[in-house]
Amino acid sequence: MDIKTVVEKAVQSAGRSLSIRHVREVGGGDINHTFLVETDETFLFVKVNKGVPSDFFEKEAMGLQELRKTGAVKVPEVIAYNEKSAPERFLVLSYIKSIRSSGSEEELGRRLAAMHRTEKPYYGLAYDNYIGTCKQENGVYDSWQAYYRDQRLLPQIMAAREKGLLNDQQAKRHIRLAEASGRWLPDDPRASVLHGDLWGGNWMTGEDGSPYLIDPAVLYGDYRMDLAMTALFGGFSDRFYRAYEEASGQPLTREVWPLYQLFYIYLHLNSFGKSYLVHAERIVQRYIG
Repeated sequence: MDIKTVVEKAVQSAGRSLSIRHVREVGGGDINHTFLVETDETFLFVKVNKGVPSDFFEKEAMGLQELRKTGAVKVPEVIAYNEKSAPERFLVLSYIKSIRSSGSEEELGRRLAAMHRTEKPYYGLAYDNYIGTCKQENGVYDSWQAYYRDQRLLPQIMAAREKGLLNDQQAKRHIRLAEASGRWLPDDPRASVLHGDLWGGNWMTGEDGSPYLIDPAVLYGDYRMDLAMTALFGGFSDRFYRAYEEASGQPLTREVWPLYQLFYIYLHLNSFGKSYLVHAERIVQRYIG
């Protein structure tokens, strides 16, 4: 089935009779084909990907709903996604027209702090999901240190060793840091609702001036993990961090951020190759020498 037909089927799945007036492919990352669809009633944002698992977009939709339920942040409305038994893979969202706004970064900081105040009764997540196209196993944990070690650091280290991106000696050192990570991770942090992949490309400003979060990889855990990701590749100014700090009512402690960034560096190492190894090695050196 060609992409145009998939887009048409996606629009039909929205649950009401919509006539398509115009379809335009737009930029939306390097994972999916994305389309702005004008109908006789509204504009829709449609994601299509032929090469992902059947639950890929369902899990993205569930993540967006997790963020929405906090009542603290705005996300695109989930309108429809493919059934697991269907051969097509698509997600239909409300269209958010992105604008430039000088104050939206501070508002994002305030709203993110409010989202992080939403506390859950456990760490992890009751279902598996995806970050990019990488499947993430989760599970329900009563220990944040165990969850982060066993479901984030160690699986990525093992994958890198299997791919030959870490030699045996390197892998031993990285495993040693993962197993000792409890020395630096907080013992019992609030189990906050986290975006899970909060780099600069995963938020936008809508026409109303409000920040919107997109493309989540949700989990429940230490809020510092989200903040660490914002600092990894840049894109967030001091205004964002000051607004977050003021709204949260506590100073930002950054000592553990590199240990949280390590997971995302491993993910990029396994996805894009050895150019990320130097950064990973530098973090290991920082903590265990």
